Amino acid sequence: MKRTTRSIGLFFCTTLLAVGCGAPDPSHGESAGDTGGGADEGKGADIASTQEAVYSGWTAYTSEEYAPIICDSGGLVNAAQCSGSNCDNTRFLCQPSGGSAGGVYWTSYFSEESTNYRYCNPGYWVTGLACNGSYCDNNALQCQYIYGISPINCYWTGWVSEEGGGLLSFGYHYYARGMQCNGGHCDNKRFYVCQTGL
Repeated sequence: MKRTTRSIGLFFCTTLLAVGCGAPDPSHGESAGDTGGGADEGKGADIASTQEAVYSGWTAYTSEEYAPIICDSGGLVNAAQCSGSNCDNTRFLCQPSGGSAGGVYWTSYFSEESTNYRYCNPGYWVTGLACNGSYCDNNALQCQYIYGISPINCYWTGWVSEEGGGLLSFGYHYYARGMQCNGGHCDNKRFYVCQTGL
């Protein structure tokens, strides 16, 4: 697959915590990220020490060949897009949240073969994505605590893959708090998103 070389800034990561992020079964429609508990799926992802960060706008694409993508400075994920076979390449649209950034951790990796989703813990929102394995098969989410906002009106989005442009927008002031995948190599993705409230 031909890839475009991008000029990117690399940031040294000093705040990774090795913590898993368990959650109840998403089919029950609970605000699962807001309830503690659930089974951990092992330790947090072992992420490389260099990461790609943007303050606002679209990140570059990530895949198993590239560094993780990260929103920075309180920015949250408002849309996602993927391209390539099996949704191989994924990028996020980062938008300012209106809150202040706090601590960060990575979930453990997940794919369609077992527990195929992760939620961020209460108070935390998705701010990054890393993957490994063929076609970005295994995914891990970066979760960051955001002061000054609370999740309201949460819902699961529809599924997205590379077919039809692979673009999924979450809606006005809706941001990701979890992700789920199915299909070979985690081909189809959907997001647990919430609106920001005070």
